[in-house]
Amino acid sequence: MQKPNLISYLNLFLLAAIWGSAFFNYKIVLRNYDYFILAGGRLLFATFFFIFLSIIFFRKIKLMNFFSKDFYLFFFIGLFNYVIPFIFIGIGISNMSSGLAALLMSAGPFYAIILSHYFTDDKFNKFKFIGVCLGFFSVIILVYDNIYLTKTTNFISVIFVLMASFFYVLGGLLIKKLIINYNNETIISFSIIWATLIISPLVFLFSKIEYDKPLHLESIFSLIYLGIVSTAIAFFVRAKIIEQNGLIFMSQVSLLIPIFGIFFSYFFLSEKLYLSMAISLIFIILGLLLVQRGYKN
Repeated sequence: MQKPNLISYLNLFLLAAIWGSAFFNYKIVLRNYDYFILAGGRLLFATFFFIFLSIIFFRKIKLMNFFSKDFYLFFFIGLFNYVIPFIFIGIGISNMSSGLAALLMSAGPFYAIILSHYFTDDKFNKFKFIGVCLGFFSVIILVYDNIYLTKTTNFISVIFVLMASFFYVLGGLLIKKLIINYNNETIISFSIIWATLIISPLVFLFSKIEYDKPLHLESIFSLIYLGIVSTAIAFFVRAKIIEQNGLIFMSQVSLLIPIFGIFFSYFFLSEKLYLSMAISLIFIILGLLLVQRGYKN
């Protein structure tokens, strides 16, 4: 592990921009396709491209480990870290702005701290506790304004996005359990393959494919982008940051994702920005900075 340099911070900003851009691309895909096609297409493109990356860059992957005794853990990581969140975000974001979804997803690090306290050796201290309180206060501000004041968002949609964030955290805890025996690249590759295997029958059973309708290029391009860039390349960059600079440095990406998410939603979709979103963003950043301080202590 090395001290972060200019390249490290450029990679961090690149990762935040990629993940922040995923939200407005969700909106574009959902103009023409349903949640299952969105999740299934994203995973399919991610699987093929990540296998390509694995062959070229990730020489440490041993394909025989796919059939190891830990296969069920890869299965559940695929389910919790990809299938459920991708579907839930699609359901939630259809009735809210993509910028709001990016802000709500920022609750993930705060869930992680709470679950880690009870299920790992990563315990609370005063900075983490105050950071978590500020994080959830920011969610209260968003929910109150967008549901009860401006009435621009459906409450069920908020629950789906918050649950997507929660399942990401569950997937992360399983990854932490596996990281002792397998490298990061192996875990990502195998879990994405399992996720694709899980979602495939769901697409055929529940998606509403209207074959008589024309193909919409912007939705297809956004779906390809979500799979190749926001999933495969993003996790490649994430793995390199963790390898070179550590997990705590990488976790700072949570400070930047909502900023990019709001910017892209305004710039590409002309979505309205509300004062509550700016206030909430301030509380999120303050909370995450306190969490970082807690980890340093």
